[in-house]
Amino acid sequence: MKNLWKHVVAAGLAVAVIGAGVTPAFADVVKDRQMAMKSLSKANKALGKAAKAGDAAAAQKQAMMIVAASDKLEALFPKGSGAGYGEKHRSKADIWKDWDKFQKANAAMKAAAQKVASGDLKAAGDIGKTCGGCHKPFRGPKIKKKM
Repeated sequence: MKNLWKHVVAAGLAVAVIGAGVTPAFADVVKDRQMAMKSLSKANKALGKAAKAGDAAAAQKQAMMIVAASDKLEALFPKGSGAGYGEKHRSKADIWKDWDKFQKANAAMKAAAQKVASGDLKAAGDIGKTCGGCHKPFRGPKIKKKM
């Protein structure tokens, strides 16, 4: 009887987590990709400031961070981790429906960052432009916080 209650409680927790919008298997990956996206945004902003200031070393450092992040980005979007869209994250199911387009958008961001990493500060603006290649088709509106 004691084991039965353990299974009932475990099942109840699983249902509660699924009902909350993110399956237990993907809760960590969703959190990891949200942190990765925030890091990408910060790196891109810092890169832009460095490029405007003509600080090639700082711009290249940020560009290399973006290149490294782009190498890991696709792994942060495993199939099935889009459950609960609009509740816990902004990733639309279209990512997995049009995976090739998602990969091409990531590759475009990486290519633009590689140009800056190799010293082409004029390409700094191209990185921000590539962000729209993912954000427009694959990211939903900001999540309104419930009060």
